[in-house]
Amino acid sequence: METVMKIFINGIAQRSFRKSSFLVAVALGALASGQAFADPVALVLDRSEGIDVAAFSELMPGDVIDLGATGHVDLLDYSACQEVRIKSGTLTVSSAGISLEGGEEKVLRAGNCLQADSGSSSNTADKGLTVTLRGLTLENKKAASLMLRFDDKAKDQYGSVFVSFGGGEPKRFDVLDNIVTEMPKRDNDEEAVEVELFLQGKAPDFGVEMRKITIDPAQVGRKTAVVLVK
Repeated sequence: METVMKIFINGIAQRSFRKSSFLVAVALGALASGQAFADPVALVLDRSEGIDVAAFSELMPGDVIDLGATGHVDLLDYSACQEVRIKSGTLTVSSAGISLEGGEEKVLRAGNCLQADSGSSSNTADKGLTVTLRGLTLENKKAASLMLRFDDKAKDQYGSVFVSFGGGEPKRFDVLDNIVTEMPKRDNDEEAVEVELFLQGKAPDFGVEMRKITIDPAQVGRKTAVVLVK
């Protein structure tokens, strides 16, 4: 009986070991192929009807979008900090970026990336502390809301952000996911809005860092103004 129990227990141990080894191999394989812990590559700003992707969702390595012959999608490319329009063809996302087969890509405008460096040229993607959102003027699309997207470094450094429109009372948000907040009501929807961000660090002695943005609803070109905070 003792011999039978030893064989039974050893059999379980061997199967458990093989199973654990298999799971470790799968995990290591995923890490080696870049499938695990992948960072988002772009944010969907807008898309034409019939395109199977949600606006303001993030594209991850492995995503494939079929745009057909006439479809298009507007993206905020995180690495280049540019807003681009992809027309027709098949869009494939990898850790190296976005590739397109059978279509065309057009840069719409420089993206809006707030960084700690204040000496950047206003004509480059890294526009420093004061940013004016520029874009196409479309009569039926105004900036009704503001979306803040924090990159991984900012999420590690900051715990919360206070958003103030036009010197008004700041509203607090956790720096965890993308933040979408409604723009304030104004007498004229064309009126530009001054936005102040107060970034609270996670470390107790970090203090608060302030960054400013100017949003021009007449020139944003879409209902939601998107700012990438680095």
